[in-house]
Amino acid sequence: MEKALKQDILKLIKENYSIELYDINLTIPPKKEMWDFAFNCGILSRELKKNPNLIASEILPLLKTISEITDVSSEGAFVNIKVSKDIFTKKFFELYNLDFSSQFSYIWNGKKIIVDYIWANVWKPLHIGHMCTPNIGQAMINIYKKFGYDVISDSHIGDWGIIFGKLITAYKLWWDENKLKENAVDYLLELYVKITSEIENDSDLEQKTRDEFKLLSEWNPESIELWSKFTKYSIEAMNKNLARLNVKPDYNIGESFYEWLWLPKMEDFPDLVFDMHSIVVELISKWIATQNEDGSVWVIFENDKLPSCILQKRDWTHGYLASDLACIKYRTSNWTPEKIVYFVDVRQQLHFKQAFEIAKNAWWLIPHSVSPKGREVATELFHAFNWFISWKEWAFSTRKWNIIKLWDLLDEAEIRAKKIILEKRDDLDKKELNELSKIIWIWAIKYGHLKKSRETDMIFDWDEFMTFEWNSGPYIQYAYVRALRIIENFWENFDMKVNSIFESLEEIELVKQLWSYREVLVDTFNKNMPHILCKYAYDLTKTFNSFYNAVHILNEDDFEKKILRLKMVKLFTITLKDAFSILGIEMPNKM
Repeated sequence: MEKALKQDILKLIKENYSIELYDINLTIPPKKEMWDFAFNCGILSRELKKNPNLIASEILPLLKTISEITDVSSEGAFVNIKVSKDIFTKKFFELYNLDFSSQFSYIWNGKKIIVDYIWANVWKPLHIGHMCTPNIGQAMINIYKKFGYDVISDSHIGDWGIIFGKLITAYKLWWDENKLKENAVDYLLELYVKITSEIENDSDLEQKTRDEFKLLSEWNPESIELWSKFTKYSIEAMNKNLARLNVKPDYNIGESFYEWLWLPKMEDFPDLVFDMHSIVVELISKWIATQNEDGSVWVIFENDKLPSCILQKRDWTHGYLASDLACIKYRTSNWTPEKIVYFVDVRQQLHFKQAFEIAKNAWWLIPHSVSPKGREVATELFHAFNWFISWKEWAFSTRKWNIIKLWDLLDEAEIRAKKIILEKRDDLDKKELNELSKIIWIWAIKYGHLKKSRETDMIFDWDEFMTFEWNSGPYIQYAYVRALRIIENFWENFDMKVNSIFESLEEIELVKQLWSYREVLVDTFNKNMPHILCKYAYDLTKTFNSFYNAVHILNEDDFEKKILRLKMVKLFTITLKDAFSILGIEMPNKM
């Protein structure tokens, strides 16, 4: 509705002032009980070199020619607009009859997008910091799919390095197959901590770990078997953990894959053609990289726009940059994606700027389509960085191991949830209590994280997340359940045609919120910012609660008004459930 009105106003401005604006900002007027929209004529003042107050006065009769507008007024540089109430009812029914599951799928129509997220390590447990990229990345994966993208998601798991020499040595010394199968990541961490402690008192043991890694690098069968076990069981443990947050990558392609070590693949994905070594050779041949006398290979960027970076060390080993470059070429050559989006924390900004620039200069960003102007469009690389999460009292450090494991955090959420629920409800059996605690409070933590912009740090706060007040998951879920109860308590069929229209301020405000859902999804999609959708869900819920408290629904005497309002309640539940499904959050049927 707002978008259509914008287009009409922009057309009017172009026809009468010969100015082509791309957008105007329609705001909520101070007296929203009298006016529906407002906009500032300051944007025209700059173009016309005229007083904005004067422009506001003279544009009023022009705006009245737009059929949907019933009244206008000016207050200084601002123009207030009132539109026909019939318009709100008409727009509401357009929404009501939409198929929410497929209304956006035509937009990108099967084009490919690759999402790189999670970045866990084989031997490190997921911790509270892993709330970030998995949560944000999965929410965006869900919205990409809603817009019709064919999404390929990859956890990009860390599964290689000298650390495996330590793990293999420790496992041979203190092996426990059952503990490995039960929870590989926790057990491998336990082995790592133990072997690290032992090495401090035994220098020969450190050499043994180096020898074990050398055997693994030389494809010793026993070493490969242990590597495979560690990796396979760790991926299973990681995915079990992430499943509690509704996070599930399509692939778990390890960093070792790009070394071309011919290690066993854990899943079915295309074979490698260009490994790190061949990538370095190619970049040298294209004069993008330079090899020094000591064997190291560096990239020096033109015009010093980025600092130089190393591709290959003196011992001919490679770091993350060579790995990510091999990964870019692998992805573009196998899947020809329109975009590759990296959900990785802000510390990697420089790294990805360097990698993206090298990939661009090497012509690896394969054209995937043709623009309206006939130009080939190459793969876009984008780093959707996030800042950090910390506890109230202290920050987390995986090096010092003062971390809270994600599994323990989610368990604690359920324990706290049961206590809160039992304070409010004493009629639940054990099964109902368990289900309700999982579906509400784990999602409370997930929502509590997603509602914050990924471009800001956040403090993990139990009191803020686990509450029925204000901007929280349970507050929104409670309103959803309340709406369900209203619908369930009406026993007749309300999907019948009615001629009534929305008249009250609360009804019209709710229609406006429901109609803005599409624009919010587009904004979330374009900016890769799930918190925009969270804010919408909260604002929609507040507006619904105002509507609920202001108008009669089930006890409305006018039958057609009752039916119309019930349809509004139904559309509210559909919209809210759809928004939360994108965020990866389930809705309860009762609370």
